[in-house]
Amino acid sequence: MNSLKRIFLSLKGQIDHVADEFENHEALASAALQDLQAIASKTRLHLHRVSKMSEQYQQQLAKQQEQVYLWSERAIKVRAEDEQKALQCVKRLRVAQQQVNLLEQQYQQSTAQEEKVRDDLSAISEQLWVLKNKKEILAARQNRVGIQREHQGDSMQDVQSVFERWEGAVVSTEYEIPDATVDTDNFANEFEQEEDQLALKMMLDELTETSQTPATKN
Repeated sequence: MNSLKRIFLSLKGQIDHVADEFENHEALASAALQDLQAIASKTRLHLHRVSKMSEQYQQQLAKQQEQVYLWSERAIKVRAEDEQKALQCVKRLRVAQQQVNLLEQQYQQSTAQEEKVRDDLSAISEQLWVLKNKKEILAARQNRVGIQREHQGDSMQDVQSVFERWEGAVVSTEYEIPDATVDTDNFANEFEQEEDQLALKMMLDELTETSQTPATKN
């Protein structure tokens, strides 16, 4: 696991270093992830082989345990009739027991190795997930920085200057166009003055007429 740990630290260092470099960040990160994926594939293949080996040991162990039971039963069964034959059965029994002991050790070692490789694969998979996410985050941040640089560059200033020139042209045109509302207001004022004069004259006529009417006596 120490070798895998060194690989993880090395790959993680490469990904972290990407943030400080002015190269093709995404390409470097992809290459590092491909290396780690290759390690994961090899580890997965090794796990498959070790698992098969454990299954074989387990099957062989079960067969030898059956042999132990079988030769034990045979020795007991024939002892009364033929002791020499019973001793041969015991001899086979002893060989079967030795095979059982050996296979048990091999099976335990194989399952222990299988568990270790499984842990290694789990650690690699976790690192892959972490580094893939980090790659996506760095790529998004890099794109955002690029967009910000474009907005803060000459192109943004050019766009702003275009709108400023457009606004200036519109304002200049507005001052050049005569205000039609002035004439309209003057025309309306003439009517209002005539109407006011007519109202005043009517009031004057009414006052005059009232003054000339004799007062009614009680």
